[in-house]
Amino acid sequence: MKELKRSLREGGTDAMDLTAELKQFAARIGIDRIGIASVETFRAEAAQLRAQAEINRYPAFTEKDVSARTAPLQWMPEAKSLISIAVSYLTDDRARAPVGDGKPRAWVSRYAWGPVDYHHDLRDKLEQLISFLQDMTGEEVKAVPFVDTGPPIDRSVAARAGVGWFGKNNCVYVPGYGSWVFLGEIVTNVELRPDEPIHRTCGTCDRCLCACPTGAITAPFRIDPTRCLSYITQMPGVIPREFRRPMGRMLFGCDICQVVCPWNWEAEPTNRPAYRPTPTLGSRPELIPLLEMTTGQFKRWFGGTAMAWRGKKIIQRNACICLGNIGDPQAIEPLRSRLENDAKPEVRGAAAWALGEIGGENAVRALEAAAASETSPMVLEEIELALATAAAKAASS
Repeated sequence: MKELKRSLREGGTDAMDLTAELKQFAARIGIDRIGIASVETFRAEAAQLRAQAEINRYPAFTEKDVSARTAPLQWMPEAKSLISIAVSYLTDDRARAPVGDGKPRAWVSRYAWGPVDYHHDLRDKLEQLISFLQDMTGEEVKAVPFVDTGPPIDRSVAARAGVGWFGKNNCVYVPGYGSWVFLGEIVTNVELRPDEPIHRTCGTCDRCLCACPTGAITAPFRIDPTRCLSYITQMPGVIPREFRRPMGRMLFGCDICQVVCPWNWEAEPTNRPAYRPTPTLGSRPELIPLLEMTTGQFKRWFGGTAMAWRGKKIIQRNACICLGNIGDPQAIEPLRSRLENDAKPEVRGAAAWALGEIGGENAVRALEAAAASETSPMVLEEIELALATAAAKAASS
């Protein structure tokens, strides 16, 4: 390494040697796969995003300017290379609840199980890579890291860099690790040797298309993000009625298309402590305590996790929907409390819907009492529809 440093500093930059050293360093700091891509514009992706925008299917929580998302030279005019990394979050923990405890519990997407928000973990690794490049070249390195929050399309950068390939569910699959990975990238003015893309296919397999509970995978490699439960469980406001029952127990995110995928059956767990289930919430958190949690409890339970950014009320809204789908009468009293006392109408509306789904005399009384004092037209409509649902259940029993 000393000879390479001397060669680099004397002007004899060898992109191949520097790239090899960078990859060895990446492995030492816990990066499972790293690849290098060119800075050419992502033209196919730009066309696809514009087509999605025209039919109101543009991905949420992302940069709205298509050219800004797909032109690396807009991220850095001096850019010469893109560095893509993948870090596995797969552990050998199973999504299970204590046997026979009788408590209504939710499902949480595996990426959000751990006590550490992956944004911080990957950002730290990317900063270490930048420092390594700075040290190796001895010159001013310009580099900007991105972890799921900037304009780059992480999966497209990863595919071009040979980190993984696209499955029909539009997830990127990394050899040995499947799609259970976090992705991040760096745009830099350092010239590195690009990697070749990986060419693999799903063949005739369509398990992910068939399993998607909302039909969000509209065709191989085509996703309607407005129907994806990963988005729906994080969206602001009121969850559309058509998606509530398909949510089932999904409190946050959705792994269904990944769980059914044969490529993922071969993935090896890395068992990083940062991504193991937290002792408080586990992989199957209790739902009723989430309805009753204070702001202080939310900060303690969720503060360091990947779920924290959406806030307490999104979690409570989703918990109401999950409890309605489970249908356990022990949730009626906490749901009544949310319906009568919550400051957010979207939570009150979700509580009303859940009470209607559970049904029974106690649920009906709670709905009728809330209707007498409710002022939100949206919540009043939810109460009216919930009463109709409860009446239909009673008539058919």
